[in-house]
This record gives sequence, structure tokens and C-alpha cells, in this order.
Amino acid sequence: MSPDSLDIYGQSISGHYGDWHPPLMAWFWSLANKLYQGPQVMLLFQLALLWASFYFLATGWFSSRRSRIWLFLGFLLAPFVQNFAGYIIKDAQLALSWLAGVSIIARAASKDRRMTLAEAVFSFLFILYGTVVRINALPGAIPLFYLWVDQSFPWKRARFWRAGAVLLLLLSAIGCHSLLNYILKPQKQYPEYKLYLHDMAGVYVRTGENYFPTFINSYPGFDTVYLRSNYTTATFDDLYWNQEKKISFLALNDSTSHIIRKAWVQSISNNFGDYLYNRWDGFLYFLRIKKRTWIVTLNAVVPPNNFGITFKPNFVSRAFIWLIKLQSGAPYMRPWCWLLLNVSIFIAGFYIYNASIRKIVFVLASSSLLYMLSQFFIFQVDTEFRYFYWNCLSLFICIFYLIKDWQLKKNASLPSFL
Repeated sequence: MSPDSLDIYGQSISGHYGDWHPPLMAWFWSLANKLYQGPQVMLLFQLALLWASFYFLATGWFSSRRSRIWLFLGFLLAPFVQNFAGYIIKDAQLALSWLAGVSIIARAASKDRRMTLAEAVFSFLFILYGTVVRINALPGAIPLFYLWVDQSFPWKRARFWRAGAVLLLLLSAIGCHSLLNYILKPQKQYPEYKLYLHDMAGVYVRTGENYFPTFINSYPGFDTVYLRSNYTTATFDDLYWNQEKKISFLALNDSTSHIIRKAWVQSISNNFGDYLYNRWDGFLYFLRIKKRTWIVTLNAVVPPNNFGITFKPNFVSRAFIWLIKLQSGAPYMRPWCWLLLNVSIFIAGFYIYNASIRKIVFVLASSSLLYMLSQFFIFQVDTEFRYFYWNCLSLFICIFYLIKDWQLKKNASLPSFL
């Protein structure tokens, strides 16, 4: 767990939600607390998603004994699978929920049939839940909803109906998010404030044009000299939560939120090239192509808290932590590697022999790429590998599908009498 995890857990106990973190996850956690108060049920939920996904894949395309063994070892030992499987955070729940939903759909596809009602309902709920816990996940959800529609309805050639159904599902995800806000009434914490400040600061540093509204410029804690000398495209966290207390920003409220939003839009529209340059430079840090500081590839700790939650390592956890830390410097523990693999899998997808596997691979690769590229406009900090957890899981599964397709193609090329 992290401070974010503990914050969500605190909301689940109090019943008072905020919109900095997904209120759906806090509400779901409150239901889990009715079974057992603490992180244990949520941990079991995440691990159940992971191993249920293994089951659906192992009883589908990878049903041979050899395939199951390799798939099992991959799920169990891959450091980019296990590093966040037990980390109770929205990014892990998004990735594991999407993986479970896709695995159910892929199992039906492997048997060349449409999903049963139960499969359709559960796969949809998993994809929907993963989408709502991170609303910026909508781009990555588009291919997944397409796969769900394609495997649920007999509209093989009716592109209009399939496109309409996907759009309807996306609107349902947005509607679900809005409905939850209406029901749970989370306190407004303005998480977008940091994004606005980051982009406006970048424009100011590059052009010297100050677009900050008066209520920020006149605030006693605001210092443009300190801002200019300490700004980086990689993140705004060091300024927003300034440990040295040398710069601060007036908190937003309903009367000022629309003012800074308008100033933010104006700063971008008047300096679009500078805005894109800052975003591109920051994204290179985000991908770890440019290196600034450390990267969190494992979060096997629980910070001090008032809930009595602690983490006590044992032999098994020490073995896994050692295995992951041993590989923390490997290329596959860096985001750029997964972007490169994503592009490579797209190219390989055009040579896939089996039509059903080709569809699944393209869906997973498209979802991975769209989810990663959407971070270009909204990334928060360049130290968090958890933002790429879905990319790791989806592309990892793609590799198994490519191997399976190679085997099918090889067997098909053998003479029939053999």
C-alpha cells in the first residue's frame, strides 16, 4: 500500500469520498470491509482477478499441458506481473480487471462461439470497472469494448451497429462515472489543478508570458523566480508539494476553478508549439528515455498509518521481493521497452495466421498503445512504473498468443498424413 492506498481505504471507512482518487474504488472497498475490515479482501480480489485470468486463458487457447505450464510460470515469475499484483492501487485494479474481462472473451473466441450470458455480463463488468477507476482510461477501453461487442452479438458485417454499440458502451462508462459522483457526492479536490499549473508554468518558462490568474500571482507563497529555476517538464509534484516551503499555490474552489481553466486554455492556444514541446520532453522522461531520478518498480511497503495496517515480510514475500529487485534495472522494467514492444507486436500482427488470434492481438496492442499515448497529455510524474501495468499485462499475453499462432501455422503446414 501507498499513501494513496491508505487515503482510499480511509474514505472506505468514513464514507466521505473525494474525487482525487476514484470514488468507485473507495465505495467498493467499503463493501469489502463488510466481509473483513482491512486490505485483505481487496488483496484477494486482485489476486483472484490475476489467477482467474490465468484459468480462462489456460482453458482456452493455451489448454495443452506444455502451454499451461509456461503460462503458469509466466504469471508466477514475471517481475512485471508480480510487482504490482499485490499493490492495492487503482492502476493495478484497472489492469487486472481488464485482463480478466479480455480473458473471458478470449476463452469464448478460442472455442469459436459467442459468449454466454454470464460470460458477457462478467466480462463487461470487469472492463467497465477498470475503465471507471481511471476515467483517463477511456481511450484504452475502446478496443476492449469492441472485442466485447464482437464476441457478444452476431453482427459480423454490420459495422454501423458495432460502432454504435461501442459508442454506447463508452457513454455508459462516462454515465456510470457521473452517476457515482451524483450518488456518492465526493468532495471536490480539483486534481486537474496540478495539470493546469504544470502546463502554464512550462509556457511561462519557455516564453516568459505569465498566464497565471491574479489570485495565484498575488498569493504570498507564489514565487516566479523559484518557479523558473526549479521547473521541470518531467513532473510538477516537486513544486505542488514543495518540501522546502519556498513556493505554494492558493487552493482552488468553485469560484476560481473556471478562471484558471480559462487561463490554461488560453496559454495553450496562444503557445501551442511550446506546449507540445514541454509535453513531448516530459513524455520522454515518463518513458525513461530521458532519466531524471529513480523509478518505482515495486511498492512492497505500507507507510506508517493510524489504521494499524503493517507489512511483515515472510520467506515467500522476501523471495518475490528479491526476484523483482534483482531485475529492477532490466530493460523490461522501463516503459520505453513496452512502447517498442507494442509497435513490434502491431507489425507482427499483420503476419498472424489464425484470424481469431489476430483479432485478440490487435485489440490488446491497440488498447495498450492508446492507454499509453493518452498519458502524453496528463502524466503526473515520471517515477511511477505502475502507470504502465496494463501495458505489461496486455503485451505479455500478446507474446503468448504470437507463440501459439506460430505453433498453429507450423502444424497447418505439415503434410496431412503426418
